Amino acid sequence: MKIKVRVNDFYVEERINLAPQKKGKFALYRLEKRFWNTLDLLRYLQRRYKFQRFQRLGLKDRYSHSIQYLANPLVFKEPITEKNFSLQFLGFIDKPLRNENLLGNSFKITLRDLPKAEGERLIRNFAEIKKDGFPNFYDEQRMGQARHKEGFLVKSLIFKHYEDALKLYLATPSPYDESRVRKFKRFLKENWGKWEEGLSLSPQEYKPVLKHLSERKRDFKGAVKKIPRDLLELFINAYQAYIWNETLNLFLKNLGLDLYPLPYRFGELLFYRHLPEKSRAYLLNCSIPSPAPKSQFPPEVRLIMEDVLKREDLTIDKLKLRLKLRGIYFKPFERKAICLPSEMAISELKEDELYSNKFKLEVSFFLPPGSYATVLIKRLTF
Repeated sequence: MKIKVRVNDFYVEERINLAPQKKGKFALYRLEKRFWNTLDLLRYLQRRYKFQRFQRLGLKDRYSHSIQYLANPLVFKEPITEKNFSLQFLGFIDKPLRNENLLGNSFKITLRDLPKAEGERLIRNFAEIKKDGFPNFYDEQRMGQARHKEGFLVKSLIFKHYEDALKLYLATPSPYDESRVRKFKRFLKENWGKWEEGLSLSPQEYKPVLKHLSERKRDFKGAVKKIPRDLLELFINAYQAYIWNETLNLFLKNLGLDLYPLPYRFGELLFYRHLPEKSRAYLLNCSIPSPAPKSQFPPEVRLIMEDVLKREDLTIDKLKLRLKLRGIYFKPFERKAICLPSEMAISELKEDELYSNKFKLEVSFFLPPGSYATVLIKRLTF
């Protein structure tokens, strides 16, 4: 099975609970894009059109056709249309765009290169998901910073290993990096400490860190503070997601369910096929707190998460940074243990025009905020 063969094979659109007004403190925009990472595109808009920092509700994959909503103090009423994206002014809102404004995401996905027997199995599995949902794991794109498999940057920060953290940020190439970023990181990996030379090769987002190191060569903690705030937040989110996934794995095991392991870049995820009615009713109303010192844990969940963190030589109370940056900390929140999609539809098997003697399926569904379509697709495969 293949997904994202064509960019339009993976379509995602945010749904929000806001109606734009004629007046307000912030301009509301509709962003439609292809082949752009959300953060890269927002930085481009800020540089090119002098927008202030955008308020957003999520990140959308580079290899998707996506529609999302943004807010900004700057009012730019003329549509902006460039290669692979368009930004349209919708009106005004009085309050900043917040997570509670996101109702969820609608997806339309084409699954390709399917033998007939596999396609028929996917149709049966789709019906099982419609009934019992799937474990609400984070997928590996949430942990993008660590997809080089060399470790989580934030874990180095927790232990005050600031130089190690910078090596992960500046000098650890990933197959997911663009070619210019890989070239830059390979140079610093081989020439650590040559900050001025690295600066000449550096993509824009790394320059503040390298400028700081050029002036204060051993001030690694200070250099960490020059990493963009939105990236530091994502690095924290990445480590929280990994710990949360491991906690959910153990939580499901402790319920005595029949579970099936599926590998992903950071280990394995445990899926069920069917839920006994009692377990289904319990899990539909069950949330697991994020790994954060201020989270409120049911005793049994705290024990499970502490077991996970013990492998990391940590405890919940030690999930702290010493950077003194406002808003950069392990935030407490709750996340549903399982996800029950809605508005689910699946096509009949159709001949795949891109792969001879193979079939394709078109699936559509709606997921609540924070749930991953790619995890639903993983569940489809067994």
